[in-house]
Amino acid sequence: MITTDSVNGVVRRGRLGRTARFAARWRGRRDGARGVPRIPLPAPPEEQRGKTPPPPIEPPAPELLITPYVMEVRTGVRRATEQMRAALIGREHALLSRLRAESVRVVTQYDVREDPRPAALARYGHWMGQWRTSVDRCRSHAQAVVDQANQRLACYWDAVRETHPQLSRLPRRPPGDWLPGRVELDGSWYRPDVWLLADDDSARTATSRALHILERQNTADRVDGRTAR
Repeated sequence: MITTDSVNGVVRRGRLGRTARFAARWRGRRDGARGVPRIPLPAPPEEQRGKTPPPPIEPPAPELLITPYVMEVRTGVRRATEQMRAALIGREHALLSRLRAESVRVVTQYDVREDPRPAALARYGHWMGQWRTSVDRCRSHAQAVVDQANQRLACYWDAVRETHPQLSRLPRRPPGDWLPGRVELDGSWYRPDVWLLADDDSARTATSRALHILERQNTADRVDGRTAR
């Protein structure tokens, strides 16, 4: 169960502190003054140089603006979230071992003996629900890491635009989705069942088959108007 205190803790972890904001802006101002990132942008006509301010430019494609700082932030997030995933799997080792063992029993009962046992499948579904809940809870922490990284990038690019000779010509407010190097949480966090397969090749066939049987039964229960357990 996710309590109010744990939710508040995630919110606090996702908030960027004053020191982190200062550091991101400092890197941004330094990179901008050095002309980083170096991007080819059209210069104003020769006859207009020095007479009028250069016209605004369109925001460059985000994929053209990957700087060492952006890579540093992205690498840090990937390392942190991978460590969180590894720690989760380590904490839930007993549950995962039970799930894989029960997968073999479910497949044997349903496919080999052809003798369905709904109670056993419901028990398997209960343990699978525990695993998915654990991943959901851990994902909220991982998402807080991602959100904080994107806040750092936003501070960084805001400072870059202040001092960069070309990017300073951007409109004062670029499009809301303009955040070069934006960090996204790996999609596997939303498909926790995949981790059951990826971490134990020896049980992969039985686990994937048991999950299919469980989902088929849950679908049948929904169609029949019963509540899936």
